[in-house]
Formats: sequence, C-alpha cells, structure tokens
Amino acid sequence: MGLADFWRTMGGSPRRTGIKNRLWALLERWWDTTNTFHMAWGDITITPLEFAMITGLPFSERNVTFDCELTWRSAAAKDLLGPVVDLTDDDAHASVKVIVEAICGGGVSAEQRVRLFLLALVSRVMARSRNSRVHIKFLSALRDLGAVSSYNWGGLAYSHLLYEMKQASQTALGNDPSMAALWSVLEIWIYEHFPTLAPECTRDAAYPYVASWIGAVRVGASLAASRRAWRVLSAEDVVWRPFVNAVVPVSAARAHFLSGRRVLLPGVYRHMWYLGERVSLQHHSGDRLVPKDPLESMLALDEDLARLYAEARGEAVCRSWREFVHRKGSYDDFLRRLAPPEEEVDPEDIPRADRILRYENSDGEEVVETIPWAFPPHRKSYDDVPEHTPLRLGRECVAGCSCLILGRGSVSS
Repeated sequence: MGLADFWRTMGGSPRRTGIKNRLWALLERWWDTTNTFHMAWGDITITPLEFAMITGLPFSERNVTFDCELTWRSAAAKDLLGPVVDLTDDDAHASVKVIVEAICGGGVSAEQRVRLFLLALVSRVMARSRNSRVHIKFLSALRDLGAVSSYNWGGLAYSHLLYEMKQASQTALGNDPSMAALWSVLEIWIYEHFPTLAPECTRDAAYPYVASWIGAVRVGASLAASRRAWRVLSAEDVVWRPFVNAVVPVSAARAHFLSGRRVLLPGVYRHMWYLGERVSLQHHSGDRLVPKDPLESMLALDEDLARLYAEARGEAVCRSWREFVHRKGSYDDFLRRLAPPEEEVDPEDIPRADRILRYENSDGEEVVETIPWAFPPHRKSYDDVPEHTPLRLGRECVAGCSCLILGRGSVSS
C-alpha cells in the first residue's frame, strides 16, 4: 500500500482534535512507564503489527532521516520543492495553505508536487507537530522518490502515537486533552479488541482495517459511563489477537516480527521503547507470563543511543520478549503486586459519577436529588435510571429509586 492510499484511507489530513470520552477514559489507564494500558486483568497495548494492519503503513529496517539544519529558504530546498520556498514565513515551518496552493498551482515540476504532497502527509498526518505546520526536516527522506517507500514510515507514525499518548495521559484534570497524532488508530484498535464496545461494522474486514469501519455509526457516551465501561470489562471480553487469521501483507511482515520483541523505535522527538514481553497474549498463543521490571524510562536518552546501536552492530535495537519474563512466576501474584483486588480498592479512589435527579414538588419548586454511584451488584439498576425524570415526579418515587439502586430493599407504601 502506498502513502497516497494511506491518505485516502484515513480520510485526508485529520485535524488536531479533542479526544472522545471513551478514548480519554482509556488513556487514563495508560502507563507511560511501560507503554501499555493497565487493566484489572493485566496489560494490553497497540502492538506494531496491529498498528500496521489498521493503517497499512509499512514497517522496515530503514529509519526515516531528519535534517534539522535544512531551512525552507536554502538552495537545496528550492531545488527539491520549487519556488514555494520563497513564500514561507519561517525557516523551519510552512503553513498548510502555502503547500496546498503550491501543489495546485504552476511553476513546479511533477516530482516537486509529489515531494510537497509527501512532506505535508508526513508532517501533518503521521508525525504532526502541535503548531499545525509543515516541517522542512522530513525533506531529507524525500530526496530520492524511488526510495521513499523503503523507509520505516509505519515505525515513525507508531512511535509518534506512543509519544502523544504519553503526553495526553499526563493532561491535568480540568484541561481539554488532545493528541497531535493518529488518534483514530486508537479508536479502531478499541473496536477490533473489544467488540462489546464497537459499533456495527458496515464493511467486510480487510487490510487496511481502518477502512472496514468507514461509515460505522458511533454511539456517544459520557466520560463517567466510559470509565465504568473500562472498569467492568473482563479478560473474556477481549479479542487478544484480532488479526491472527488475517493474511499479513509483506509491508506488515516487519511489524509482525517486532511485535514479539523489546524494540527501540526511532521517533520525531525521542526514541521510544515497545515492550513485547508485557503483552505476550497479543503475539503468543501460550499462557501469560510474568514480565520482568521495565526500563527506567520508555524514552531512550540521547547519550544511550550510540551505545545501544553499537551493541546491535548497526541493526535494529530489539531482543526477544522471552528474555524478559519470569518463567516460574505467577501472573495473579504479579497483578496483586501492581494493584489490589477490586474488593480492596477504596471507593473514593474510583472515578465515578453520581446520578442527579431533578423534579418539581407539589409546590412547584425544583428539587434536586443526588443518587450515589452504585457498586457492581446494583450497577444495572443504576444504569437504568434516566438522566432526567418527568416533571411532577413524586418524592416517594425518588426515594424508591434510591433504595433500589443502593440495594436497601423496597420502600413501604
């Protein structure tokens, strides 16, 4: 699959947008110390294979090159892109409007148009910056158009998504979280792994799998309801390897190999680790094993890169996941070490939302009743209570609802 096909499949350049409630509730469970989502039943994450199968972006051993010294007004940039470089107002960045006008306008060769398109695709879709502009540093990987497809574009976009998930998961309470990355991949990943949370699929499943969900009708949910959905989800609700029976194309073969490794992924800002040992059920058919302690940071330090690549003898920095597990460890004991069982969790520490009922009493005054969040045995009754009750709802009915939800028995008439 080519990069132009990827552009069409993803619906063009996605805007930087606020994260939907279900994604935001999931990102609250993102551990940037392991690059995994932590659930009550263990870790799960987006593996390189899953990213490749959803997007169609190729993974390869040839990392994307950056030239941070290159400027828009340089002679090299003008030779590769044409007269558009004279219209930019920044040495490192250009507005999307300027790029689009140059692609559609005259005075540029066919090769220069292709480079302008690819430059916008990379810096506005796969590895977007938060200033929403096109960066010149990716141009060095676009000099030879015949070699563009050999670069590790999938690895670049995947690493950038992990980095942005780290940033979004650290958003302070009260702020609007957002990701300058392919957040829609995370949405499709949820549908593939958690069918009970997915809308009805309107198309036949096929590679790239993002296209399988085009036209699906999404159902909105509040943040409180989304948090509850992730909290009560069990391991039996998970499709651990959604693409196990799918034909893996050549462009995804490298991603398939990396998913069962501990891998250092080159990124735009920092190199990022993926720990395959923590998600063995997603790439291995055996029992879940206990992973050893993770690295001190998922972001590789610049001073460590030369040593890591020297030890790898110029090849990719990756090792088998089997080197990083305890063969005789108990996964249940491992989970108890990470977090206490549900019955030991302090209810005050659980994200929840009380239900607010509003009605008018017999004197025409508005009454507000707060019904506390229900614990699991009574959650179904709680979920059945409407957001707003009809006008003139009697206090006795409200009291009856409260007793039903809190599990206190019936109300005497």
